[in-house]
Amino acid sequence: MLQNIIPFAISILIGALIGVERERKKQIDKEKSELGIRTSILVSLFGTIATYLAVNLNAYIFLISFSALTILTIISHYYLTINHKAIGLTNEITLLLIFVYGSLCAINHIQLAIALGIITTLILSTKDTLHEFAKTLQTKELYNALLFGIIAFIILPLLPNQNFDTQIVGYFIPQDLLPETFNAVEVLNPFLIWMLVVVISGISFIGYILIKLFGQRLGLSLSGMLGGLYSSTATSLYLSQRSKELSHAKKPILAGIFLASSISFIKTFIFVKALNEELFLRILPTLFLMFIYLLGVGLFLYFGKETKKIQKTKTNFKSPFNLLNALKIAGFIVMALIFAKVALTLGGPNLYYGIATISAFFAVDDPIVISTATTAGSLLSFFDAKLIIVLVTFLNMIQKGFIMYFFGNKKFVKPMILIYLGLLLVTLSGIVYL
Repeated sequence: MLQNIIPFAISILIGALIGVERERKKQIDKEKSELGIRTSILVSLFGTIATYLAVNLNAYIFLISFSALTILTIISHYYLTINHKAIGLTNEITLLLIFVYGSLCAINHIQLAIALGIITTLILSTKDTLHEFAKTLQTKELYNALLFGIIAFIILPLLPNQNFDTQIVGYFIPQDLLPETFNAVEVLNPFLIWMLVVVISGISFIGYILIKLFGQRLGLSLSGMLGGLYSSTATSLYLSQRSKELSHAKKPILAGIFLASSISFIKTFIFVKALNEELFLRILPTLFLMFIYLLGVGLFLYFGKETKKIQKTKTNFKSPFNLLNALKIAGFIVMALIFAKVALTLGGPNLYYGIATISAFFAVDDPIVISTATTAGSLLSFFDAKLIIVLVTFLNMIQKGFIMYFFGNKKFVKPMILIYLGLLLVTLSGIVYL
């Protein structure tokens, strides 16, 4: 009995969620609308009942019910347009979507219905933000977004999902000079490499969009946190440069840098989890401690006193995605994979440690993490792989201190050194005890 009630209860809650937002909007704007909290709940419930009856009695019940709702919606829209000059289709489309979400509940797609209901409410409630974003959107940014769609959904599926290790490396090094261990792992797969490019570009692009949407309202610190998705290095460079003109804003700027550093761990978690499940489980405790430490430091600094003058900030980040950047990322990944494979088969882990260390200082950490995760368990032991990823991550974090020293206010460097000493202790504890 309870199983039969749950879909209807969830349907009512979804309708109420969207309805509250629409009712609030209607009351604030004093607008005439057919969609309020009661209508939203009833339409969602109507969708659930119609689908339930269609599944158990006759499929035409759903078709008739949805058609009737559509006709009523069209009549309502026509009436509001003629009599109250209400222009727009947002409420009408929302009404039909609510019916569909109720229908999804009836066929046990409850999680999908809840997710879509939340997304719909979010879209409806951020009208002003989205409109402001559209005003500030430049032609080049729109072009880059379309280009990202092309490389993600058109180019990626066309690439061959096979390895070309022997063909590419064999062009430079004769096959008879390569040890048997060379073929222990295959890394140069165009489909997988380009998929990683899409993931890296996608995460950075999402971070850029979030900064553009909310950055100016959130202030230096929280904009820095979003910047961790965009690029923790670029964000640190930007905040370091701002530190010269905002010498009184030590806590907010440092909070932004450390929040950006902490959020950048998300990419590492995603890459390692996708490429090597066992390595992910081995590095998770240590990296998670580092993540929590930096996040805690960032939040502690954020809740310090912040003057009104720096509550808002206008960032000048450029769109992180264009075709040239995508090709550069692909090139870095290919080189890192080739270097990793050749170094580990010919020179051993020590040479690879050196390459990884140098790369981290030049902010080329993502390709090293990818190559390490790819070769762990075959050409590289899990112990060495864990140490390399932790080393690269740690060095990439303290690189922000060098950025502040060379490009920012040198008075900010001393507290950063103290914080990094704490990070070193956390990192060593994670390696030794976990």
